[in-house]
This record gives sequence, C-alpha cells and structure tokens, in this order.
Amino acid sequence: EVCVFPNAAWEARVDVDGLASLASLVAIVVPYAGIMPKHLDRLRAILGGRLGSTGEGGVALHNLHHNGPITAEMAIALLLAAAKRLIPADRRIRQHDWRPRGLPFAGAQVDPPEPMVMLDGRTALVLGLGGVGSRVAAVCAALGMAVLATKRSARLGGEGGGSGIEVHPPGALRELLPRADALLVCLPGTEETRGLIGAEELALLPRHAVVVNVGRGAVIDEHALYAALREGRLHGAGLDVWWSYPATYEEALCTPPSAFPYGELDRVVLSPHRGGGIGVADLELARMRRIGEMLSAAGRDGVERMPHRWDFGLGY
Repeated sequence: EVCVFPNAAWEARVDVDGLASLASLVAIVVPYAGIMPKHLDRLRAILGGRLGSTGEGGVALHNLHHNGPITAEMAIALLLAAAKRLIPADRRIRQHDWRPRGLPFAGAQVDPPEPMVMLDGRTALVLGLGGVGSRVAAVCAALGMAVLATKRSARLGGEGGGSGIEVHPPGALRELLPRADALLVCLPGTEETRGLIGAEELALLPRHAVVVNVGRGAVIDEHALYAALREGRLHGAGLDVWWSYPATYEEALCTPPSAFPYGELDRVVLSPHRGGGIGVADLELARMRRIGEMLSAAGRDGVERMPHRWDFGLGY
C-alpha cells in the first residue's frame, strides 16, 4: 500500500496513528517539497525503524517537486525587484513623487535616481542546481548574465551544465562569491546548508551584489545579512524564506519574520514565503498530476522505482 497525504495539514486529516498497523504499507507520499522536521519526528515516532528502511517491512518516504517552476519564478521576481529597487520607487510614485527617475528639470536641483543594477553582462551564482535552481540559472542566462552554479555532484574545477552554465562543487563557494553580482540561494534546509552564508561569505560579494533566497532562511546567517544590508555593503536582497514563522492563525497576524527589522530597509524586498504557490489553481492541478504519475510509476515499475524518494542522510 502507498499512503498519499492530502496537504501540509495532513496531521489533522489523516489517521496517522493507524499507519503503524498497516503491515502492507511500503511508501508514504508527502505532497510538497520541504518536509518539516516536526512531521519527520512524528512519522518516526509512529513507524520507528520502518521509516526509510530498505529492508523487509520498510516504508519509503517521498515528496513532490511540482512547485519548482513557480518557486523559480519567485526567485527571478525578487532578483529583478531588488536589482531595480522597485519597492521604494513604487511607494514614491504612488505619492506622485517622480524624483527616483532622476530626470533633470530646467533651473531645478536634480536628485540622484534610485540606484539600479543592470543585470545584462553581470554574473549570477546559483546555489543548488536542482528543479528550482536549474530554471533560475536558465532565466539568468536568458537575461544576458554569465551563470555559475554549485551542485553536490559536480567535480572540482567546474564543468558545463548546459546553456553555458559553469557548474562547481559546493566546496568552491568561496572562490565563486567574489565573481557573483547576484547570489541566488535555491538550497534545501539541512545540517550541511545551515549557516552556509555567513558574514565572511557575504563580505566576499561585490558591494553592488544582490542576494535572493528562495531556499530556506537558515541557509543565510540572519544577523550577518541584515548588517550587510543596513551598512550598504550590498545593493539589495529579495527574501521569500525566513527565520521565524507563525504557528497559528492568530500568530500569522503579528509574527515578525526575523529578530532584526528587515522591513525598515528600503533595499530589501520581503515576501511571506509565497514562492511555493499555495492555493494557486494551476499548481494544485500540477500537484495532482505529479501524484498520479508517481502512483502510475509504482504500479508499472514497482514502488522502489517511484521518483523523489526522501534521502534521510542528505535531509531532502
């Protein structure tokens, strides 16, 4: 048997405790990409050593990557909005203030335009060349950017990743950062990626660099990024993932996403983790299609051939 959980709120809708009594259970499908630690702990408590085991009685855990395209779109949206400082310019034109344009008027003082970074001819560094990162890299290349990327399976010295993308192993990060005009984080949250980008790494970026994070908040050091932005050591940032999240509806009305006041910085574009596209009709249809494809693969080729098996060692 294969159990497909309905959504991220599956604990309230599934007889989870009943899973332990299903001797024929061989796989669980959690229908989203990032499986939360509390859900993993809950499943471990119920299934014990069966969860993730490849032996007899083992239960494989699978996730879905149906939201890769829409998450990549959010990354590009944040990159462009931060590079062009769209948010402060939008706020000022709503007040009928044209000064961010920087256009001179006869006999009048000219205010400098709102700073912008031109991306054509610049270099993007994409961390994580999976389903999201590969799409982000392709769009950056289409914008005229040279593209560097890190990928776990890449070899030292770099290799071609298609479309002119230069792919390196994660260990080359510090050598790549000084070359990056845009840093786009598309990594999962694991023990290995936690704190990967700290103060020393941010200091290696050019002062005009833009940082985008659609992976997990903890990949970037919270205070280090805030300090670099506040002190003007980066052009800007676009953030869709955070360090603090609400646990209830009431908390959703008043929970700051960070211990530091990112919302006070004009050079930051803030998004409340919308990149996954929760509730978007097209995405829900894609979710259903992917689940159907997975179940078809299980019926046709066997459960062991189902895609997107969770690797407990890697944490994704």
